[in-house]
Amino acid sequence: MTLTRPRSGTRVAAVVFGALVLGIIGAIVGSWVGGFNPGPLPDNTEALRMAREILPGVNPAGELDRRDYVYGSRLGDEEWGPGYVEIPYEPDDGGTGTGEPDCSLDRLARTNAVRQGWEGLRDVAELRCSGWVAQRGDVVIAYTHDTQGPVVTFYRSTTGATVGALIGALAGVLAGVAVCRPLSRRPLVLIAVLALPGLVLLPVTALALMVAFVGHEGPVPELWTYWPILARLFFFYSPWWPDPGPSW
Repeated sequence: MTLTRPRSGTRVAAVVFGALVLGIIGAIVGSWVGGFNPGPLPDNTEALRMAREILPGVNPAGELDRRDYVYGSRLGDEEWGPGYVEIPYEPDDGGTGTGEPDCSLDRLARTNAVRQGWEGLRDVAELRCSGWVAQRGDVVIAYTHDTQGPVVTFYRSTTGATVGALIGALAGVLAGVAVCRPLSRRPLVLIAVLALPGLVLLPVTALALMVAFVGHEGPVPELWTYWPILARLFFFYSPWWPDPGPSW
């Protein structure tokens, strides 16, 4: 009896570990498939109209900044993520003049957002003002601040990628149980084989979940997008990666 219990426990641990690893892989694939059709961003006229619903009577402080790329676009080193339409604002008094954000319009913006049907408001971490993110249909709105005043930004929704990740995770867990159960007759070998991918997948997935649940600007990032970012950091910014030198 005492000899079989550790073996049984090790086999269960091997199956659970395998199901977890394959569940994460399924979630990554599912988020990639679910994000295939992200939908269009609102055009400039529609974005300005929706922004006026949030801040009526307040004129934009500068030109609208529009980026129509999607997750996975080939961008520069500092550009990675969803496309957006960004509209900066400045209060009538010209801002605080101290380099600090003006928070005088925060209550108006939040009240109007709820009134106009924006749902799921969650706070965004800011030092002084009250920023938030909400969603209506296939559009996500972020109300944040720069040094002059509020910034209203519209993003595509990542709901499809999130649903795809959940479905993929469930399929991966079920597949992991089915595959690893017969292989668990040699549990230590199975754990050793899964150790390397598990040590990579588990911390990154934990980071992704933390980002998803902690207040941040914009929609929930698509899970698969963490891996191209990490690959680029590893292969192109590692000290041991050879410098290709001038291209001429």
